[in-house]
Amino acid sequence: MATRRSLLRLAGASAGALALGACGPVTTDRPEAKPLRDLLFATTPDGLVVIDTASGTSALSGPASLATPDWSRVLSVRPDAKGTRYTAQEPASGQVLTSGIVRDALEPRVLSPDGRLLALATPAGAGVTTYRPAGRTRTTIVVADGAGERVRLDLPGNLEPEAFSTDGNLLYVLDYLPPAQPDRYRVRAISLSTKEVLPLWTRDKKVVPEGAEETMRGEGRQAVYDRSRKILFTLYTHQPDHQHTRDLIGARPDKPHVHAFVHSLNLEQGWAYCVDLPGPFGETAPTGHTIALTPYDETLFVASAAGGVLATINPGELTVTGVRLFTGTAGDAWSATTRDDKLIIAAGRDVRVLPSTGRGAETTWRTGTDVRGLAVCGDRVYLGQDGGAVAYALANGKELGRVAVPGLISVKHATARTA
Repeated sequence: MATRRSLLRLAGASAGALALGACGPVTTDRPEAKPLRDLLFATTPDGLVVIDTASGTSALSGPASLATPDWSRVLSVRPDAKGTRYTAQEPASGQVLTSGIVRDALEPRVLSPDGRLLALATPAGAGVTTYRPAGRTRTTIVVADGAGERVRLDLPGNLEPEAFSTDGNLLYVLDYLPPAQPDRYRVRAISLSTKEVLPLWTRDKKVVPEGAEETMRGEGRQAVYDRSRKILFTLYTHQPDHQHTRDLIGARPDKPHVHAFVHSLNLEQGWAYCVDLPGPFGETAPTGHTIALTPYDETLFVASAAGGVLATINPGELTVTGVRLFTGTAGDAWSATTRDDKLIIAAGRDVRVLPSTGRGAETTWRTGTDVRGLAVCGDRVYLGQDGGAVAYALANGKELGRVAVPGLISVKHATARTA
């Protein structure tokens, strides 16, 4: 799964070069273990890399910046004499699918779910993220496809691309207020045909009146995409700098006691809805919160690792259906689900495999260094560690192999090679 710009913008991405073969071969101290034959996606200071775990070499010609929700397509950018060149590749084969150039030096922000559309924007500057934007009163956004630049927008306000609608006619954005010194945001839609900034719909298909859009405070932590419902679920936490401020200001003006929520954005029908999370969600470090969706989009889980609390959400009804406790651990948190109804939560050096139903035995083990992201692939899980990733058997936590990834920031995804 992806952090920050949900599944679409990957932290640490840049147009820097990565030498092929920089990652060493997979090693294991268990001779009986089967060789790893997967594609491992991870972020590094140079961007997103895709490693063939059988050889330890890169599956791409250089680092990428964005990936589609199903990880079937990755996109890279680099400076060009005419502006910015973007290239989309298929990770499994390395085949170039599309390529184009847009004028000016721009940064990639989001890809459409099918990988057909790309939104780029003026470089934000060092240390600035989608969820912590610098103050500005105008925003330039360029939408491109395989044929090149399609739409150029120069709009008043402080806007950050969030996602494309499923039909490609709208670009959803986070509209930060006040633009010069943002402390809250609302979600709006931009028509790519008329270039108008539009309000969203309510869940019962009514247009939200101008000026009545819900404003929110918080920083996005992680996101998952519900393919069956076409909903982007983003986990937000809001932590005031001072404890007394927490008692007065919540995630939204009318919710002073809510400090964490799941923002649900329907990319097909154009509505947004917040699923509020009860305490102690949002009362500990934002990085200790994590979200995961079951493989068949049946259940959404949100965990506060430090608080040792797990919430279950019905993604169809958008309601919290249950809250249960587990042994908590401080540290950055990551989670994923398996096809046999297990939930994996990693924080600090602790890894827990829980039955998603709440019934059954819990498997736990510890890693050598703090976990830096995780990805499930069949009966194994890859955990990010210092300098690389380690594959473990889900059944018992036994180490299956290691692959070096110099400068690894976070493991994002893994998929089994079909050939």
